[in-house]
Amino acid sequence: MTALAVENLISGYGSKKILQNLSFEIKVGDFLGIVGPNGCGKTTLLRVLAGLLPLWQGRIKIGGWDVAELSRKEIAQKVAYVPQLMEPVEGFTVTDMILLGRTPYLNRFSFEEEEDWQVVKAVIAELKIENLANTQVDELSGGEFQRVAIARALAQEPKLILLDEPISHLDIRYQIKILKLLYKLRSLKTVISTFHDLNLAARFCNKLILMKKGEIIAYGRPDEILTAENIWSAYRIKAEVRRNPRKKHARLVFLP
Repeated sequence: MTALAVENLISGYGSKKILQNLSFEIKVGDFLGIVGPNGCGKTTLLRVLAGLLPLWQGRIKIGGWDVAELSRKEIAQKVAYVPQLMEPVEGFTVTDMILLGRTPYLNRFSFEEEEDWQVVKAVIAELKIENLANTQVDELSGGEFQRVAIARALAQEPKLILLDEPISHLDIRYQIKILKLLYKLRSLKTVISTFHDLNLAARFCNKLILMKKGEIIAYGRPDEILTAENIWSAYRIKAEVRRNPRKKHARLVFLP
């Protein structure tokens, strides 16, 4: 079943075109990694998919729904976006923060109902953060706060979760923990994340998009995409590709 279909997407900021004729499709349960050099349009693409930037031309369909025909509230019920830098809200507990994910289901001036609290409790249990439930969010470590940010996204009960560089500010221990969590969530949601680390993207994602200057230059399985030729084309860096013979994971060794 198709989770997301993008056809001839064009968008940008102001009068500056950033994304040029992007087309791709992913299935329910995919973990798609978007990679490419700085400024290639990775974050812009996520923001367009999340409905935070206008679609100039083309079409985006999420599970069969045309985004152009949905209200902002309806998009938020189908797509959750975790930005690269999310600041803790002073005075909020972890539970308060996760409860914000229920906002798309609340009417104006209404309060949370029992169903909303049940969703929050289920998300806390799913992510195994019961011990943090009453902790102030500004007291959390970077890795803990990222788990809470993902929990808030899950509380939206979306079809699609978009994450912009979710591991870029974490140490390697929390990078692996967050990526294992996202990999596990594939059974519940379709996940799209941007990456700088190509080796981690290759290890955890089952699909990759390689971008350059607002265009997709390669799309497919990581072992198909991460070739020496593609790395040179996108980054102008020489790399040697080594593959795990059992799992066929591509591992890049960058050459001087």
